[in-house]
Amino acid sequence: MTRVKAIYRSWAIPCTGKQVYAVRHRGEWLAKIGEPGVRRRAEFYYQQLDALRTVRQEVRRELLAEAKKHQAWKQLCQIPSIGPIRAAVLLGILQTPHRFRTKRQLWSYSGFGIETHSSADHRSVDGQLQRGKETELHSRT
Repeated sequence: MTRVKAIYRSWAIPCTGKQVYAVRHRGEWLAKIGEPGVRRRAEFYYQQLDALRTVRQEVRRELLAEAKKHQAWKQLCQIPSIGPIRAAVLLGILQTPHRFRTKRQLWSYSGFGIETHSSADHRSVDGQLQRGKETELHSRT
């Protein structure tokens, strides 16, 4: 999609919004390009976009149909800000959430774990940087 807009931007044709992708407005958008070779390239990009839209819808349907076969999918969909597609992708990554012993292991594996950062991990001793004692304790566990 960005390739289509890139062509118009390279010819200094403003193209904000999604109207540039609409099938019913393509004729007027293509008419704005004066160079025949560039217009033909834009037509090829539109053909690619149309093909990808149909493939995307088909893949989306199949992904959701496969994800709905798993019980964990319903549980993942109940988490705020995780919709059906994201839950299906998480299922593909996690395989099954039941393979983790604790929920903390699941959270850290999937990227939902809590990360702590500190700016006081090192201290200066005789002009040399050394790790703080508390950081050394935490790094061994």
